Amino acid sequence: MNVVDGSLVLSPSDLVDFLACGHLTRLERQVAMGQLVRPEHDDPEGEVLRRRGDEHERSELARLAAEGRSVVRIGRAGPAGDQLRAAAAATARAMRAGAEVVYQATFFDGRWRGHADFLVRVGTPSHLGPWSYEVVDTKLARRPTPEALLQLCAYSEQVARIQGTWPEAMVVVTGDGEHHRHRVADALAYYRVAVQRLERAVAATGPAPYPDRVKRCERCAWARRCDARRRRDDHLSLVAGMRSDVAAKLARAGVGTVADLAALAPGSPVPGLGQASLDRLGEQARLQKAQEADGRVRHRLRLPPEDDRGLALLPPPSPGDLFFDIEGDPWAGDGGLEYLFGVVGRASGGGAPAYTGFWAHSPPEEKAAFEAFVDLVVAGLADHPDLHVYHYAPYEVTALKKLMSRYATREAEVDRLLRGQVFVDLYRVVRQGVLVSQEGYGLKKLEPLYLDPREGEITDGGSSIVAYEQWLASPRPSVLEAIRAYNEDDCRSTLALRDWLEDRRSELEALDGRQLSRPLPVTGAPSASLAESDERTAALAARLTAGLPDDRTGDDAEQRARRLLSDVLDWHRREARSEWWAWFDRLAGSDDELTDDHESLAPLAYEGMVGEVDRSCIHRYRFEPQEHKLRVGDHPVDPRTGKPAGEVLALDPSAGTVDLKRGKGSAAPHPRALVPAPPLDTTLLRQAVARVGEAVARAGAGGGPIRPPGGHGVALDLLAGRSPAVAGHPPGQPLQQPGEASVDAARRLVPRLAGGYLPVQGPPGSGKTFTAAAVIVDAVRHGRRVGVSAPSHHAVANLLDAVCERSGAGGAGVRVLQRTSGGGRACAPLVETAGDNGRVLAALDAGEVDVVGGTPWLFAREELAGAFDLLVVDEAGQFPLANAVAVAGAADNLVLLGDPQQLPQPSRGIHPPGAGASALGHVLGDDDTLPPERGLFLSRSFRMHPAVCRFVSEIAYGGRLGADPACEHQLVGEGPVVAGAGLRWLPVTATGNRTRSPEEAAAVAGVVRALLGRPSTDCHGHRRPLTLADVLVIAPYNAQVAELESVLPAGARVGTVDRFQGQEAPVVVYSMASSSADDVPRGIDFLFSLNRLNVAVSRARTLAVLVCNPALLHTRCHRVEQLRLVNALCRFAESAERIDAVAAPV
Repeated sequence: MNVVDGSLVLSPSDLVDFLACGHLTRLERQVAMGQLVRPEHDDPEGEVLRRRGDEHERSELARLAAEGRSVVRIGRAGPAGDQLRAAAAATARAMRAGAEVVYQATFFDGRWRGHADFLVRVGTPSHLGPWSYEVVDTKLARRPTPEALLQLCAYSEQVARIQGTWPEAMVVVTGDGEHHRHRVADALAYYRVAVQRLERAVAATGPAPYPDRVKRCERCAWARRCDARRRRDDHLSLVAGMRSDVAAKLARAGVGTVADLAALAPGSPVPGLGQASLDRLGEQARLQKAQEADGRVRHRLRLPPEDDRGLALLPPPSPGDLFFDIEGDPWAGDGGLEYLFGVVGRASGGGAPAYTGFWAHSPPEEKAAFEAFVDLVVAGLADHPDLHVYHYAPYEVTALKKLMSRYATREAEVDRLLRGQVFVDLYRVVRQGVLVSQEGYGLKKLEPLYLDPREGEITDGGSSIVAYEQWLASPRPSVLEAIRAYNEDDCRSTLALRDWLEDRRSELEALDGRQLSRPLPVTGAPSASLAESDERTAALAARLTAGLPDDRTGDDAEQRARRLLSDVLDWHRREARSEWWAWFDRLAGSDDELTDDHESLAPLAYEGMVGEVDRSCIHRYRFEPQEHKLRVGDHPVDPRTGKPAGEVLALDPSAGTVDLKRGKGSAAPHPRALVPAPPLDTTLLRQAVARVGEAVARAGAGGGPIRPPGGHGVALDLLAGRSPAVAGHPPGQPLQQPGEASVDAARRLVPRLAGGYLPVQGPPGSGKTFTAAAVIVDAVRHGRRVGVSAPSHHAVANLLDAVCERSGAGGAGVRVLQRTSGGGRACAPLVETAGDNGRVLAALDAGEVDVVGGTPWLFAREELAGAFDLLVVDEAGQFPLANAVAVAGAADNLVLLGDPQQLPQPSRGIHPPGAGASALGHVLGDDDTLPPERGLFLSRSFRMHPAVCRFVSEIAYGGRLGADPACEHQLVGEGPVVAGAGLRWLPVTATGNRTRSPEEAAAVAGVVRALLGRPSTDCHGHRRPLTLADVLVIAPYNAQVAELESVLPAGARVGTVDRFQGQEAPVVVYSMASSSADDVPRGIDFLFSLNRLNVAVSRARTLAVLVCNPALLHTRCHRVEQLRLVNALCRFAESAERIDAVAAPV
């Protein structure tokens, strides 16, 4: 920012700086006003990047000129007002004249200035004429960043001011020359919120925002000044492991500094904090204060020691042990690059430890380096079966899992290493076993305990990334040598840390007076049958891809299908591996780690026996509010024993209790934590996918077309992305005729499927289930046998009930059988239930059934191959592509119904590109909606009022979803707080809330009670008073659900998004609970999920009320994908009518 003609003028760079740090903006304003002098700041890396950026910009200019485009050069304007106005006027003249390219376009409106690299003319009409302009900007990064898109939004706003219409897109040209096109609308609402905040901030005269430490500090000229301020204030953020929500609770209790926390006596309570965690933070603060006093780094052993935790996690040292560290650049390539794999091991003959490094500067080299490292470890195990690979923090193992799946190589070897617990994370050992007086627990922070100070040029992982980016911009061998030396130092430091921890282990044994346990040896080898299956899968994958070129860019549809099928073969195995790894990781987790794990429950306090049932005892345990995924009927595992802890009979999140049924004769100790049961066996599904692979391999063996007959051919069509094969329909033409209702189109097209598949995307309230039922009943009446599958028994049951309703009262005329032995049964009385597969086969053989429903485990069975004329898969947006391939053999034709824009497919594994998609997500690809020639998009919602539907359509469906005209009648009568129809935003300010917000719960209660009894009009014009059943109250977290239930009247419909999918009500109230992005426990990708926001809002027929902290609109985004998510929330807030909270009536 700078002063022009006496006024403070802002730029897009100021906006980026403000979003990184509000305190920085206040300091820079003082500099601009002449009140402060900016500190000297040496930034050689920045200079290199700026020089490379200029070169990149000139390269793009040359490319545009080489294409023959006329370029108008504006020239860089000086800082004076008349210079800026002249350059801005020249830019506007060039645009009005229709220049093909405007280079170095300048904008100045008296308040904001900007300089866009390029404006490129496009054919969209505007006030200028039959053309308009889009902004194109060059950036050195290998992929677009949120900061880049926000800068382009600023330029696009200025372009819109001149041409009278907003550009549809903006383009970032990354350092590799790729052009990345982004919709302006996907960032615009966030941009507008950010601009308003910045303008308010520079106009503010009150105290400056506190200089909290943020990522921008790493390259900020003011960093030392701000750090000194935090130290003068003795700020709680200086305590290692301190979370912002914990600091807020401490401050509310009068514990506002590190000294206050250090003075807090062990056992002293603080509301909202667990005692064990609080005592550990107090001990940490005392250690840090002791170091502050004398400068000596010290440690303290955590007592009493626990078996299988902390220092007991150290295996016996072996001569073959390896010490491992990876250097990675998250910005290089497409999705990052692990560019150096370093390992230190004992040299043969007992010499000094030797270092080996494997470099990678491209994806093929990354694959080779990964393979070389894995092969090194496997070879070492042959000589030293007791060796372990030591690393610090989870990064290395996470990277190995990612790479083995990304490149579909060394999967069996890495799985063996992980199952055999070969990798030892010393960070976990330290955190569970030792307290250190430093302000953090990074490896460099621990080194004063066991190493002399380092002397290398590179001092941490962040500067390693900067150095590597510098090398990419200007390759110099000295840069790589500095990185190599740093990586070797990290590996040797890990070795020294292991040795130091072994000494601390001996120290602990002396203090405790007993020998500490060691991890028991674990064989990582899979069973013989599983190993044989893996070999068969690898051989089949090789047959499917034999003869395919290494370069995929020229693949035709069949080649793409063969590659994808080879990747899908092992989908279930990759998923199972990830689930098993996570399961074993939980078994080794501390109570703190399990508390933060959103699937586990910890710590538990035993309350006592509360009853008996079926010759078993019911035991009750208490827990603090937290996220978990346990449900009644589950059989969780005690992580201390690795064995089942009992059956969950009752779970009360509000009271914080769980009841377990355990045998009367059980001698097992009461669990202190519960983790989910191990994953299900998916052998049957893997075998079904392999049968498709075999069929395709056999069909292509003769060199002709590779499409096998029947359902296997349908699976190949799906993988190849072919358009639906409909008899009499010209390929490539829209499937739905002009003016034709979607349900009529589906009923016309499905009978004409010629051994193919039909995708149907059904947004909220669009009649997807109604359409599916109509198609199924039609098929039965034409003598066809139909299968119905879905990811869950409940989803299957829902569609079977709709089939019965469609076919007539009680389901007369259609014979329906559902395969289920537990819950999720259809409600229609004439739906027969089969408790085993034999009953299904018998009914089919005898011709006693028309429609059979079941999960993929039923239709993947080889005995059902070709048993159906039509298979309808519901919820295909959550149905893995691999499962669609597995079940396709059961029928000659396939209908996929669902919506990938609603709740996504749950997946844990990391898969090769495309293999991890859902069945319908695969068809959509990068599109939000099905193209007209690829399937049916049900474009009318019969649920949502137009004012609600417009928002949902804009954020999730590219504006293609419209409301049925009758929905405009839906209204909530006048009254306090909220009335009418559409979107409402109720902002609630609070601090320190993670998954539970009493403040939001009170506001929600006020809204709900104000609505009760209010007249509500439906789409038919009928009016009646609103009841509790007419309001859905939704929250992202179980803890907030419990908080809401505690303040709402009994019988209120409260739950998470998952619970209410498929349901609707006149009013929806969505409480987001978290105070800020810093307080979000599961990452902003979960809380801000576009799918979840879509589902939550689209449950509403009339009113959708969002209750959230305004700070969530200010969330810092680290990836472009996150920017789109937060932008949707900002768009809701700016589209909604703002309402104020009221006290809930008693």
